[in-house]
Amino acid sequence: MKELERLQILTEIIREFKTAILMDREPDQTGRVVLEVIQEAGDAVLADNVLNAYLRLTEPDVAVSYLDKATVYLHGKIDVCLN
Repeated sequence: MKELERLQILTEIIREFKTAILMDREPDQTGRVVLEVIQEAGDAVLADNVLNAYLRLTEPDVAVSYLDKATVYLHGKIDVCLN
């Protein structure tokens, strides 16, 4: 899998977690799966943001802000791949 595709998939996975939080559709279960996938990706910055989001599920706004940071981080990496 190309790096660009991998980053795009990780971005989509994080978006699914964010949607689960915002729509209150099993965010704990979704978060566990997403966290596992992100940790397997081997990017410490990304994993830290997703872990912090998962740990703050009781505060949806805070959790979403961590996921937004993760998304911005991934978009930066995608931009590097495109240039």
